[in-house]
Amino acid sequence: MESREARQFIDQLEAELGAHIGWRTFATWFASNDGTIREYGVFLSILDDGTMYFEDFDRKPQILGFTIRPKNPVEYVKYSRRVSLDDIRSVTRVRKSHAVSTCSSASGVPLCEASRIVQALFPVVTQVELADGRCFYFELISHKDFAGALSTFQGE
Repeated sequence: MESREARQFIDQLEAELGAHIGWRTFATWFASNDGTIREYGVFLSILDDGTMYFEDFDRKPQILGFTIRPKNPVEYVKYSRRVSLDDIRSVTRVRKSHAVSTCSSASGVPLCEASRIVQALFPVVTQVELADGRCFYFELISHKDFAGALSTFQGE
């Protein structure tokens, strides 16, 4: 059951976007091959108008409930994107360290899918490759749920 705050957030976002949120989840890490890397939480959704929408939110690092103050604080600037589901070329699992390297160098090259052995031994993230060569990387709770939701909404 969702809280009143969560429902208000969803209602406000749907009003801003002009579409109903059909599926949603959170990612704990995000990066893009345009050089963006975010350690913030990311709200990721699929809208009933045939688009995928995501936005990050400021999340202060904590240990045992106490906020950690970074030595060199960086001003938070919201990052959000809306992408047509028709523009998604592929969705694969890739090694997180490779995604970090690709995004740090702002390389436009999509990564190869991680083998089952790599997925078992190393942290992996979900790579969403677009037709124009852009790639987004999400650390999701369930890659399988995300891929299934994309297939459902792309098939409509």
